Amino acid sequence: MVYLDVRPLKDLRLGTAVIAVVCGPLLATLCLAVAQTSNPRTGDTGQKKVALIIHARDQGGNPVAPNSVKDVRVMEHGRKLQVVYGPKSTPPKQIVLLIDSNFHQRKVLVLEQQTLVELLSEFERGKVQALVMSYGAEIHSSGELTDDLGSLKNFTGSLRTETDERNETVLLYDAMKRAFETLSDGPGTKAVVVFAEGSDHGSSIGWKSLTRFAHHAHVACYVVLFADHSFYGREVRHYGYYLVELAPKTGGRLWEVGDNPRKARETAQQITEVVDSQGLLEVLVPDVHANRFHPVKVTSPSYRVSAQTGYFDDGIQ
Repeated sequence: MVYLDVRPLKDLRLGTAVIAVVCGPLLATLCLAVAQTSNPRTGDTGQKKVALIIHARDQGGNPVAPNSVKDVRVMEHGRKLQVVYGPKSTPPKQIVLLIDSNFHQRKVLVLEQQTLVELLSEFERGKVQALVMSYGAEIHSSGELTDDLGSLKNFTGSLRTETDERNETVLLYDAMKRAFETLSDGPGTKAVVVFAEGSDHGSSIGWKSLTRFAHHAHVACYVVLFADHSFYGREVRHYGYYLVELAPKTGGRLWEVGDNPRKARETAQQITEVVDSQGLLEVLVPDVHANRFHPVKVTSPSYRVSAQTGYFDDGIQ
């Protein structure tokens, strides 16, 4: 007759259960760690860095150096993003200035030129490298980026409007793309200032692709609308409509001057101030690649902050 020792059997079952309870979560943790290690895009935190262009003013409305702003908050869909760098402003300043010289601008080209020369005079006070491009049916450039801003004034003064009124080609977007490509890939403040009626006909690139291009290169686009006609409300505007969308997405601004010399002088001063206050901020964002634009909101309890209104997740580093 065979007798079974019941106590050892119970102890064995209990030991097995304890091992299962302890080792189960440990095994799951090890598996998760292996899975994360095998996916380098996700990393340990599942986050990546993205850079945002930012401007700040004090409570009195005066521009301040980005380096002095310490309490910036960035929110995406109600979630606070971690700031890992900045805001900082680093030299050099690289600026490309575009001037609309198509036939329709013949009555305001002189005002565009005067305003551009005033702007170059303001930039001469700082360490700036710049170049000037004119565009219409063709694109003409002053050459390479230079700190000889006097030569750029001479180039600007030599520009004339195109004479073929039947040619509707206006290569605004192609000129902007060429401006982005002219700016270096290194650190520094980078900006494109556009004097435009706002129309584009015949370019090989669209405004949405330009916005992505600007994000990748960390370039702010500042747009000044010149024309001898009125601009209409933003909801129904034909001229410059897409530039109204593009500028804030890049951390830039848009002004409407029309043919008003007073507005042109004021705008030149404001452009100088915003370029001087332009900085870069890096934050950690979720590592989501949905090939879309992610809106963000940048604020500060101590400063009046404006920044690019979001980022494209395909530009994540």
